[in-house]
Order: sequence, then structure tokens, then C-alpha cells
Amino acid sequence: MKYFICVLSVFLSLFSINSQAQLAFCTGNSGPSIFTEDFGVGSDYGPQLSSTVTTYNFVANSGPQDGEYTVGSNTFSYGWNLPSDHTPGDTDGKCLIVNASFTSGEFYKTPISGLCENTTYEFSAWLINILPLSGCGGAGIPVNVKFEIWDITDTNLLMSGDTGEIQGMTTPTWQQYGLVFQTLSGQTSVILKMINNGIGGCGNDLAIDDIAFSTCGDFISVLDAENSSQLEICENEIPYNLQLNATPDFSVFDTHFYQWEQSADGIVWADISGEMNQTINLSVTSSGFYRAKVAEDAVNLGNSQCIVLSDEFEIVINESPDAPISEGDLNFDCDLNEAIVSVTVPNGISVNWYSSEVNGNLLQSNSLTYSVDFQGDYYAEAFNATTGCTSSTRTRVSVNLEEITIPISNGDVGLNCATNEALLTVTVPDGIVVNWYDSPVGGSLLLTNSTSYTVTQFGVYYAEAVDPNTGCVSSTRVPIIVSTFIQSSDCIIPQGISPGVSPGQNDTFDLSNFNVKRIEIFNRYGTLVYSKDNYVNEWYGQTNRGEELPVGTYYYTMTFEGGAKTKSSWVYLNR
Repeated sequence: MKYFICVLSVFLSLFSINSQAQLAFCTGNSGPSIFTEDFGVGSDYGPQLSSTVTTYNFVANSGPQDGEYTVGSNTFSYGWNLPSDHTPGDTDGKCLIVNASFTSGEFYKTPISGLCENTTYEFSAWLINILPLSGCGGAGIPVNVKFEIWDITDTNLLMSGDTGEIQGMTTPTWQQYGLVFQTLSGQTSVILKMINNGIGGCGNDLAIDDIAFSTCGDFISVLDAENSSQLEICENEIPYNLQLNATPDFSVFDTHFYQWEQSADGIVWADISGEMNQTINLSVTSSGFYRAKVAEDAVNLGNSQCIVLSDEFEIVINESPDAPISEGDLNFDCDLNEAIVSVTVPNGISVNWYSSEVNGNLLQSNSLTYSVDFQGDYYAEAFNATTGCTSSTRTRVSVNLEEITIPISNGDVGLNCATNEALLTVTVPDGIVVNWYDSPVGGSLLLTNSTSYTVTQFGVYYAEAVDPNTGCVSSTRVPIIVSTFIQSSDCIIPQGISPGVSPGQNDTFDLSNFNVKRIEIFNRYGTLVYSKDNYVNEWYGQTNRGEELPVGTYYYTMTFEGGAKTKSSWVYLNR
């Protein structure tokens, strides 16, 4: 039998089972190689191996006889066909070329040290039957090799496996084989053995290349709460609270121990002190990368050769543009009924216009100017369309208006509970008209060109004076409050409750006479605090969750008489 072995170092970061291989491979994530052997490079033959590695005799040529071997980059003997070694890009890579004896048995043995205890490993090698299919008249003996992993005392077999018969091929090709095993507690060294299962004779000629021992572990993803592996935010969003979770696929490990790392560039990494849980909570202030080191045993976390690395989570913080520069406040042109506010920004930056300094309504997008038809303050926000980042502040541009005397209120009024109506009236000078609104600024236009307005709901209504000749309006609006019912014998709505003050008296907001279809109660900030369909008298000053509300004035809207009418007003809560 003529036997050929090439051993070259290879770093295997991801293992998969070769479709022709008959042994087990790591189905998970591979760490760094613990052991590699490439026997050097060159066109000569040698050096001779230690007698502890092989008992065969060394010859310094390409044609070793039975029981002999050589170390070289090629062979031209016996009709062998070796297309090249397996390692990509290798030039004159040397191999261990063995012509095996006719007796089957062990032909290669070497200790492997520097392993980690309680850790899963993969041994792998690439094999090729170098006798072509036509060799030995087409009746060549197939290759069959057993791999064994023993403990360092050579008394406890940890794992073994056979390649099975590797038949000759017209064009021989490389096939990968491997074993997966786990070291025991305190075990940092093992012995690798290669045994010839076949008999000598014509055939059973073999090459082995790229032998490696590597850690084997799970694939571990790192995702945020949105199941994303990357976060891109703007600098005006920092500090940004972020939770990352390392999720193993359990392809290899049964137990997992974590150590989180961070890096500014994705190259140099440092442990994050105390962060050894599966989840990490961060207050992000800068761009960078995060990942987790994961080991099967906590004792191995400090050894880079005993762990696998999770996917990396990248954080990108984009610069926020400066706020726009105003081109000046303006006086409203009442004749043209417009004013054009404008700002400047650098090239590549857009401008959006808003109704308020924070939040507010988007009035116009992607424009350096904005044509307004009402006095007031307008806010320009710089926007980078590439990064999605906006300026941390907005630039205010004011539009001033000539002073128009505000309407004079004829007094607050109450709703007539029988007609569900109230007549609001104001007085203005001759030639001035009145418009009615639901808000002191902006809001919805309710009625135009009338000094009176009939309403059917509680609330605050606003009258604005307008000069029809110039289009100019009063700088403010006068409010008229509709906050009570003009009582009659058949409708009395409480304007206050005092639960617990005098038990049994005025404890709830009693609307039992009104056939209320639905009620909604708001605090002074307009936040809905309580609502109920088919309401009778259930509210005693609590939220929808039963929490006690503080003393104060609350506003409500109710639909009553089975949905035929609607009323809005306030009720005072005392305790």
C-alpha cells in the first residue's frame, strides 16, 4: 500500500458536513484553531519526523517503499494522481508522503495541547485517494482510515470515526472528514491517532491535508428589542437607552456563559466590566460595536481559545445639522393676506416648517421658505435626508400683525338644558366682522362674519375681530365660556363631587336622569382619564384603572338621551 499525508494549517471559522464525508462535523460556530501543522514549504524532501509521531522510515525522495515515508510537495511514483494539495493559495506546500506497510494499524500519532476544559472541539482533515480509478486495473484497494481522539494518558478513548471506503476516481478530489468531541473537566491535552483500516497491496493510497483542531460552539445572534442587528440614531437622541440580547441557537452548547465586549472600530475589543449576563442594558453616547464572548464553562471566558464570538451589533450615531439661520421676522401683509418667511441652511440640508418649537404640526416640508396667511410664530427645522437627522432646535420666525381691537365679550353663558343651546355674543366697532374659533390660536373656524354664535356644547369659544377691507385680524381672541346649564326642573348636572367628605352625600357624579350613552372625562391637560359607555353614576374621582385622581377641575363630554344629544362642561373634584 502506498500512503500520502499532507498536513497544513487552516483556520476554520465555519464547518459544514461534506456531502461525501461519513464522520461528524461541528454544525455550529467555530472559534480559532488550537492545532495546525503544515510541514513547511519547499521543493526538497524533509525534514524527518520524530519517532514518536510515526514508526515508518524516512526517505529523502518522492518514492517511499512499504513502511517508509517522506516529506515533500509532490510525488511522481506508482501512477499516483495528486492534482495539488488542498490549501487554497499554497505554493510548494509540503506533505507527509507515506507508503504504508501491508499490515493495517496506527501510522500517525501526536499529542494536542493547549485545549480548554469542558469545551467542544472539532478535529477535521481533508482526504483524497490518489490512486486513479484506472489504477491496479480498476481493482485498487479503497482507502479507509480511522481517526481516534484519546486522553493524554492514552487510556480513555474520547471519540473515534471511520472514513469508510474512499474509492478511486477518474479525477481524484478532496473530501473533508471530522470528529466532534468534548474535553473533560481539567483536561487540556489529547492524543490524535490515525489508523489504517485497509490492508496493503495494490491501492489504498491516500493523501491527508489541512488537519486542524478548533473550538466548536453555537451561532449567537445579538439583537435589540426591534430584532435588529444595527442601530442608527442621531446625536440629538443621545444618551439612548438600548437593550441587547445574545441568543444562541443551541446547536452545540447546553450551557452558556457570557462576557460582553465593546469596540470603537470593530477591531480592538475590550471586556465590559460586570456585564456577564445574556442581556446587556446600555446608555449609548457614541458609535461603536458590541458583541458577547460565550463559553460552555465560566472558567474559560478569559481564554480567547476557549470561546466563540457572537455576531456584532453596530451602533452608528449621525451628526445632527445646525438649526437654520433666520432671514428676519416679518410684518404680515394684510392686503395680500400673506407673509413669506425664509431661512438659510448649508448645501445638502433641507428645511421643514412646524407650528411650534417642539412637536407641533408639520406645515411644509423641504423648502427654505413658507408662505403664511396668519400672524404668529413659525419654526424651521433643518433636516438631513441622507441620515434622517434633524437639528436639535428649531429656528423661530415671527410674523407680526397690525393691531385690531379685540371683540368685547357680552359675558359667559350657560347651556339651556332643555334646548341644549347657548347664544354667544360680542361687540366690535362698526366695519369690523367677527369669526368664531375653538382655540385661542389656530384651531378650527366655527363661524364667520357674525357677532353671535349659537353652540350646543360646553367649552371655551373664541371670537376674533377681522377688518374685511385689509384682512387684518385682532392680535388675540376673546374667550367666552359655556360651563354651566341654565337649570330647569328636569335637568340638573352636578358641577362638583366630594367622595368621602360626607359619606353617602355627593359621592359620585350622578347623571342618572340623562340616559347617558357615553361619557369621557379629561384632566386640565386634555388627557382622557375616565370613560364609560351607558354611564349612570359610577365616577367617584378615579381613573379607568381605579387609581384615585387628585383634587381639581375636570372636563367631560357626554352623549345622552340615547345618543341624541351631546354636552361638554366641567366638574370639580374635592376630597
